[in-house]
Amino acid sequence: MRIGIDIGGTKIIAGIISDAGAVTSTKRIPTGAARTYGAILEDIIRLIQELINESGLQKRAIDRIGIATAGQIDKESKKILFSPNLRWHNVDLRGDIEKAIEIQTCIENDVNAATYGEWKFGFKGVPKDVLGIFVGTGIGGGLIVDGKLYRGFSNVGGEVGHTILNPYGYRCNCGNKGCFEAYCGGWYIVKRVKKRIQEGYRGKIGDIINGDMANLHTGTIEEAYLLGDEFCGHVWQEVIEYLGAGIASLVNLLNPEIVLLGGGVIYSTKHLIDEMKVVLNKRAMTASLHGLQIEKAKLGEEAALLGAAYIEE
Repeated sequence: MRIGIDIGGTKIIAGIISDAGAVTSTKRIPTGAARTYGAILEDIIRLIQELINESGLQKRAIDRIGIATAGQIDKESKKILFSPNLRWHNVDLRGDIEKAIEIQTCIENDVNAATYGEWKFGFKGVPKDVLGIFVGTGIGGGLIVDGKLYRGFSNVGGEVGHTILNPYGYRCNCGNKGCFEAYCGGWYIVKRVKKRIQEGYRGKIGDIINGDMANLHTGTIEEAYLLGDEFCGHVWQEVIEYLGAGIASLVNLLNPEIVLLGGGVIYSTKHLIDEMKVVLNKRAMTASLHGLQIEKAKLGEEAALLGAAYIEE
């Protein structure tokens, strides 16, 4: 048995995973991202202990703990160099968990873990070359190359969200301009529409959200676009074009067998993948498109748990 943990900006999920790769039980807590590293570490340790106790397992039955977290992981020390969601710098989460729980622990970038989990358990490890693109608050990427997770020379490869599509474009939270995620990440899309509404725009989006900004998300923005909302139409057409162009560039570069799409923006919209494909087919090279499959992620939140628990270091 293994334990997989996915640390997000709003919640932490932990799951017991069988040797067959089935998530048998889960437990979750809010992250409280504004709190200190030490406070969140204590919560994670308590979460693991409670999960083991509630499962009825002995600690010795757990072979390994795998942790998935947003951010860059140092190749040698396995410290988290930087985690944008939690604003951690150079923290030894793996070492601290291992010391407290006394179970072998490994740590992996969350989208690497999710891509690996989908590939190994969703696709049974059959395709040898997979590009995972997870479009949520921002955009994360994971690469399976010749049947192995590709991390790059210094372990920080796969940052597809920060490929630059327009050097004079929207400002990204990384400090650069024109990043892929600044055009297609959910937080950025909502920010643009929210700003226009606050300036007095109503349109069909105003009716859909009934004046409540809590109802404003990429699903309702797409709905307004489909109903003919002028501003949301402009925003959403831009999302479609840049998502298709960004994926086309990556397909031309990497020539994957499968492009795997996941994340909140993908799951909350109805036609984005199909409309993106039109742009992809127009912009990618013919040879790169030959045999290419576009697939929606199958495993949801279990993907990162499975990947983190079973990823080969």
